[in-house]
Amino acid sequence: MQRWTSQQSLILEILYDAEHFLSAEQVYDIVKQKQSNVGIATVYRNLKKMVGQGLIGEVTLKHISYYTRHPFSNAFFLCEKCGKMLRVEIPITDQNYLSGEIGMSVNRWKMRFEGICRECEECT
Repeated sequence: MQRWTSQQSLILEILYDAEHFLSAEQVYDIVKQKQSNVGIATVYRNLKKMVGQGLIGEVTLKHISYYTRHPFSNAFFLCEKCGKMLRVEIPITDQNYLSGEIGMSVNRWKMRFEGICRECEECT
């Protein structure tokens, strides 16, 4: 059994407090403000570990991974103009119901919506 480190707690807290998806570099920038002795390799390693443990979700776009809280809320909106990704809460979260309906074991899901965000819409 491995111990839970202060870096892991901080990374998890950052992701659960974030309003939107964050890249590893964005997480690192926030971590550095709070714990200056943490390296980017530590951030990458802990993000991958937390994805593997099911604590956070990961979405890859254009070869860049973005991370978010709880992996079962992996619906997101991608603005086609500015590239911003926003989390979308979808009420279909009961994995047992989905598994029963389609006859397969569902461990996680992702749903992607694309369009223009409110800020970009207002600028045009």
